[in-house]
Amino acid sequence: MGISLVPGMFLVRHAPRMQGLRNGAILGRQKLHMGGRRLERFIGAARGHGFDLSAGAITQPDGFSEALLAQLGYPALEAVDFTDKEGAPHIHDLNLPVPPALRERFDLVIDGGTTEHVFHIGQAIENCHAMLRPGGLMLAFIACDGWFGHGFFQTGPDVPWRYWHHARGCEMLEVSVVNRKMPRRIIDIPDPTGRPRGGEMALQGPHMLLYACRKPFDPPPYQLPVQSHYA
Repeated sequence: MGISLVPGMFLVRHAPRMQGLRNGAILGRQKLHMGGRRLERFIGAARGHGFDLSAGAITQPDGFSEALLAQLGYPALEAVDFTDKEGAPHIHDLNLPVPPALRERFDLVIDGGTTEHVFHIGQAIENCHAMLRPGGLMLAFIACDGWFGHGFFQTGPDVPWRYWHHARGCEMLEVSVVNRKMPRRIIDIPDPTGRPRGGEMALQGPHMLLYACRKPFDPPPYQLPVQSHYA
């Protein structure tokens, strides 16, 4: 994936949390998937959050999104990819555990729709956790429903809640879903634990799951997560 209107506004919402962060990792370099009227809509919406952006300042000739992220105040991001085709400085297959050099190296990790394309998705998510320093932030905007054939997986709310919150002890700052065609309609997703069938929800059309969380300094003993309606 890349940064379209829904992920773009998610990044805007969490930009104030970037203060004091030294560095970050992003899973693959993200393209900026906005232009024309969509880019104008984004700039207008970002203005409502206090950002005075311009098309010239947030676009770059190669189509990637580093200029946008810098304008929003995000720290310098180092891409982690399984190929060097797009200039990532860290080459690693997320199906495998990250090497020691990447463990607890970053204050921020961003999954912009990468883990759904990794066959061993659980390992890919574990890698995100491993790369974060204690106190670091995890941000994800990933396919959750209506994306049949897009990747190996579509991700449900048990990933942020049962893995990041219950198993890893993270503070959840946002868990929501947004229809890609209705970017202003943000549906908050509560903890599904104890709810019938894990808080099952019927959605129509492609939706994205957005979540943000903070890694604790004093984590609980780790146990493999159990899906909410089996907990």
